[in-house]
Order: sequence, then C-alpha cells, then structure tokens
Amino acid sequence: MLKFLVFDQDQPPTDWPLRNTYLLGGDGTPIMRGEIVFEDGAIVAEKREAGAAALVLQHEVAELGELTLQTCLLPERDEPYVLSIELARHRVMILYTRLEDWGLFELDPDHPVTERTEQARQLFIEALSVQGEDTLAADRLAQQSLAIALDASEELALTHSQIMLNRRRRTQTLPEHPIGCLAPFEMSQDRVLRQALPGNIDFLHLPTPWKSLAPEEGDYNWQVMDAWVRWARKHQMPIVAGPLLSFDTFNLPDWLFIWEHDYETVRDLAYEHIDRVINRYKEHVSVWYAASGLHLNRHIAFNFEQLMELTRLAAMRVKKLAPQAKSIIELREPFGEYYATNARSIPPMTYADLVVQAGISFDGFGLQFLMGQSQPGHYARDLMQISTMVEQYTAFGKPVYFTAGAPSEPVTQMMIADADASEPVDDNSGYWRRPWSGQVQGHWLEAVMQIALSKPGVEGVAWQELNDHRAMALPLSGLLTEELEVKDAFSRLVSFRKSLVAEPGAAMRDEPLGAAPPQEQADKSVRDEA
Repeated sequence: MLKFLVFDQDQPPTDWPLRNTYLLGGDGTPIMRGEIVFEDGAIVAEKREAGAAALVLQHEVAELGELTLQTCLLPERDEPYVLSIELARHRVMILYTRLEDWGLFELDPDHPVTERTEQARQLFIEALSVQGEDTLAADRLAQQSLAIALDASEELALTHSQIMLNRRRRTQTLPEHPIGCLAPFEMSQDRVLRQALPGNIDFLHLPTPWKSLAPEEGDYNWQVMDAWVRWARKHQMPIVAGPLLSFDTFNLPDWLFIWEHDYETVRDLAYEHIDRVINRYKEHVSVWYAASGLHLNRHIAFNFEQLMELTRLAAMRVKKLAPQAKSIIELREPFGEYYATNARSIPPMTYADLVVQAGISFDGFGLQFLMGQSQPGHYARDLMQISTMVEQYTAFGKPVYFTAGAPSEPVTQMMIADADASEPVDDNSGYWRRPWSGQVQGHWLEAVMQIALSKPGVEGVAWQELNDHRAMALPLSGLLTEELEVKDAFSRLVSFRKSLVAEPGAAMRDEPLGAAPPQEQADKSVRDEA
C-alpha cells in the first residue's frame, strides 16, 4: 500500500478529487487491478503486484495549469509520503536527467532554465530538511519547488527543440512536407473551407471512415472522398489517407457489430474493405495509415493473437497493393493510461515493440495525441512529457508522423459526441497554463509543433481538425470555428510554417507563452476573405 498526505490551505482536506489516477510499475507500464481512493485526508493506493510503483494523477500547479503528473517509483512503507514532495522529487529528477541527456548543462548561468533549476533544487532540499519537524511547511516548499521545476522543464523542452529545429533547418533534414491537417470528411463540397488550405499546409490528411464509406454492408459511397482527392490533385497537395482499419466509434460501421463475436468474419470484411479503398485511391495517396488504435481493443474484443494478425493484415495489404506508398501504424493515447483499466488492451510501447519484433512490414509509426476533454487519454499533459514521449517512439528507428489537437475553450460532457448524458461525469480534464481559450490553443499548437518537428525521426505533424463541427472526436479543436472564422491557432500554424524556411537562428516565438494575439487577427474570417 502507498499512502500520500495532501493539504488544502495548510490543513488536511475533507475531499480530494481523483482524476486520471493510476499506478505505474517499474517498466513504466500502468499497473492493472490497482485501487486508489481518498480517505482520512490521504490518497491511498492499494496494488496487488509486488515492487515499487509510481502514482500518477491530475494535479493543479500554481499558475502553470492542472496537469497529469507522477511521482518517482516508491516502495511500500507504513509511513505516508507527502504528495507534493514526491511530485517535486520526480520533476527535479526529470530536469537533471534531460539536461544530461540533451547536453545542456553548459547553458549560461543567467539562462531561465539554469536559474529555475537551481531554485527548484534549493526549495526541494529545504522541504526535505523540515519534513520531519513541520509537514505543512515542507508541503508549501515542495509546492513551490514543483511549480518552478515544472516551469523550468517546459522552458528546457522549448529551448532544446529550438536548437534541434534550427539544426534540422541548417542541415536541410526537415521533411519535404512538414505541416498537415485532417480534412473534414463531410464538408468536402465547401468551397470557402477549401480556400483555407492551399499555401497554408503542406499535406492533406484525408480520413477514410469505414462508417461513412459503407453505411450499409457492401454498399459504398465514394462521392465525398472522390471530391477531396480531385481537389488535392488540382492543388498538387500530397495526400495522407486513413486509417484503413480502426475500431473506434467514429470509424466502425454499426452493421459490423452483428459479427462482433465472429472474428473470422470481421477479419474477412476488413480485408475486403481495405482492398477496395486502396485499389480506388492507390494512384493518389502517398502515405496510408494502415491501422490505428488496435492496441486499445476497446469496442470489439479481440485476443492478443487476433490484434496482431489484424495489424499485419492491414500493413501487408498496403505493401501489396500500393508498394510505392508508405504504410503507417498509428498509436493512440500514447501515454497508455487505458491499460490500467482494460485487461484486453496492450500498452502502447509494448504494442510498438511487438509490431517491430514480429517482422511486420511497415514504414513508420503514427502518434495521435489529443488533449482537453475528460475522456481516456485526453487529460492535460505538460510539454516536457510530450517531448519525452515522442523521443521514446522515435527510438524504434522508424519515422514518426505526429497528430495533435486541443480545444479553443473548455469542453463540457454534453459536447462529446458519444457521451452518455444519463451518467454524471466530471468535465475537468485539466488545462495547460490557463483554462482553454483560443489564445491558449494557439500557443499550445505552436509549442507542440516546434517540439515534434525538432525530433530527427519525425516526418510530419498534422493538426487533428481543420474546423469545428458536430461529429469531431475532440470538440472545439478546429483551426476554424463552425462559422469558418479564423482562430488564433490557424494564424500561428501559418506563421510557424513560414518560420521553417526562415534563416536558422531566427526566433520561433515572437510572444511569451499565453500571450494574446492582435484582436484584428483573431477576428479575421476565411469567409470574409473569400
């Protein structure tokens, strides 16, 4: 058992919300069958596996946001830990580890990272020194240490990414088509919407939802997708398409559930569907997302061998039918929280390793990271965690295609497409720096794109949605509003894309994180421009 003391205004609270809470084992994989509750002024974590474990939970950190953070690996003991001290310990450790890994200990003494790292270290030492005598004082010092260390780690992630991005620009190793966006499948006929794309993105990610392409078994409707393909060819824009195989609610046709307990039939239907889509568009698509999120195993239950067979099937058909195109296997919810509650699923790093070790022929991994709604895998994370996560997947030696998304205002449960209104759900998914707004979304987009494209193995970064619409996986995450007004995120994406061809060393950010853009820019409308 692990026990953590928490404090609210210098006294034990009577209640403490537990959001996105789970335990991590020594290999970084979420521990299943762990029970975490709040009782008697403390968080109590019961685990049924031997060995040290780390606690992960959503935690508010001063002015930096409400983010999912973790402790170091801790052994079981009778004496309770102080949560703030253990969160600060882990973040200070991350700071020093990344400084060493990235070779940045030689930063100037007056660099913000250097100054804040030393401040966080001193405050953490003070917290440890008074812990035995005054727990409340230790908690206050640890909270300060955590906030400064978190701020320093984000600044470090941005500093390192700017150095590495400038290096990619100098050595001309940036991808030929670095910036993309997911097309709104159901709005292909909107002329004004299409005018937002040419000259502002490098590639179009065209979804291929089985649910929309074949609403009835065997009856395909190609009209929408054909229109997008013709438009992309006219504007000489490369097409990334897929996923060909995905079992989430936005892709899975309703009629397929008739066969959910008949694996052989599902496999054969998937085989036929993949072949029909590839054969129709293989002359126009340069990158296929063969499979996406199969490791989640959330809506139709398959066993391990079946999941791997489906992965191999999807990748194999791309290689067979479109050998000139790249085949991508996408990992969703890449931090792997889902594994703590779903025994049928596969942890994302384990799945990636299995795909590589199984000799499946594919050309790269896709990483989808959405943040900003109270759904599994969508709770708020800080920039250092995102930077570290991307590096973990590029370490497999395969190119990575990164997809990101965040909302322009707080998402309520009623906005979520598959929400069950009969069950009350906590809408608090956390936030980065400030509660979600157009300005916060814009700054987050710019920071995440800079971090992702700075990694040598990343071949492209796409935003999850072009415009807001009712059937989106992450509400309010579009670059344009539903009325096609330009959000700050769109302006920043265009500005960042232009900066990629600027002289190396030029500033990647002209405003501090969280600053608001000029009002006239925020109010501009694509429809007005047209």
